[in-house]
Amino acid sequence: MRHLAPHPAPTELTNANPPLPLDWKNSSVQVRQAKRAIRDKLYRHQFGLCGFCEGSLGELGRHIEHVEPKGGIGGNPARTFDHSNLIASCQGEQKTGKSADSCGHFKNEYIGKHGAFILADFVSPREAGCDAKFKYLSDGRVLPSADQGTDDYRRADYTIKVAGLDCNRLKHRRRQIAERLLRQIDRFQNEPHVLQQLLNHYLGTHSDSNGEQVLLSFYSTRKQRLAP
Repeated sequence: MRHLAPHPAPTELTNANPPLPLDWKNSSVQVRQAKRAIRDKLYRHQFGLCGFCEGSLGELGRHIEHVEPKGGIGGNPARTFDHSNLIASCQGEQKTGKSADSCGHFKNEYIGKHGAFILADFVSPREAGCDAKFKYLSDGRVLPSADQGTDDYRRADYTIKVAGLDCNRLKHRRRQIAERLLRQIDRFQNEPHVLQQLLNHYLGTHSDSNGEQVLLSFYSTRKQRLAP
């Protein structure tokens, strides 16, 4: 999970007149334009990565996710169009008639099954220091970085469960990436300039098909292998 620093909301949201209704499904032109602007701005701000799992939004699809749900037990309708509560989330491995296996859609299903969402226990990508609360192992697993029994461990563990961040699909992809990087590091361990080139490539930005600057998927897995 990468920290998503505060950034200005699109003018379609801040200058909405009259103010946007608190109905996310409202089909007015004003609401549709605001949601499109939010989605595009979040994509650029997040460098094309899902705010939860860091999968490629270009490959997996995307939707606007409310970190604090807009309804239900533990939800807050007043934050429906609060830009600081919104992130771009991937669609997960969601197929017709089947549940998502991770991220935003999975989060909503998890909350529905367990009856409530506890905001204080959830680590948001908007939270400073969130990136230090998780460790990505070479076998693909993601775990809390803090010691068991601590508040940081409990919150990270809750977040992993709520967003499905340790599902088999994500573990498989992270393991593939980690194994490839470890092979390259071992191969070029005596060639610092090559290792620096690898670091620049894997942790630097690249242009997508629309010319937007994006990061390679699973950035934190790469970073913890290349620049621990």
